[in-house]
This record gives sequence, structure tokens and C-alpha cells, in this order.
Amino acid sequence: MKAANELGIRHIDFPMNARTELTQQQSLALIALLQSAPKPVLIHSKEGADRTGLAAALYLAALARANEPVSEAQLSVRYSHIGIPLVGPYEMDQSFEAMESLLGFFGS
Repeated sequence: MKAANELGIRHIDFPMNARTELTQQQSLALIALLQSAPKPVLIHSKEGADRTGLAAALYLAALARANEPVSEAQLSVRYSHIGIPLVGPYEMDQSFEAMESLLGFFGS
């Protein structure tokens, strides 16, 4: 945070756990935060794959109006996300799935 302040960059924390599914209310709060944040936005978490992937997927779907495959691809092996039930942080995938109807998607 000190480095961000020194560079004049606004640092915003949004608490998430890669092993805990976000509620729709939390996802909507994250979307609102992304909408109001100064642009450009840098999204990063500890490893930059799971929570970052969900935030990027929600940003693309809700704010950039990207289609479902493009948005959901943020939660993929391509970006080092491996969401496998009982093995990997599948809760991020479930969080996105829970938002699909609100985002205008109807599952794949």
C-alpha cells in the first residue's frame, strides 16, 4: 500500500477467499467496486489466478459486456486457474455460475 501511495495509485482491498464461494450480494458489491474504481484497474490476488480470475470474469461480463465464453475464460487453465471440485478452488467457478442469470447468461 505504501508503494501505491507513493505512486499516487489508489489501492482498494476486497476481501475474498479462493476456497469460499461469493454470495450474489458480494459479487454485486465487487462489480460495483470495479465500476467505481479509477481506471485503469489492476486486479491481483496472491497467485493471480483464482480470485483475480473471478474478478476479471465479473468485470468483463458486467461492465465490458463481453459474452459468456470470453468472460468465463478468465477462470481457466490458460490463466493458471484449475477449478476442480474438492481439489482446486472450484468455489470461484461456482461464484461465477451463480451470477450468470443476473449477467444475462443462462449457463453452458
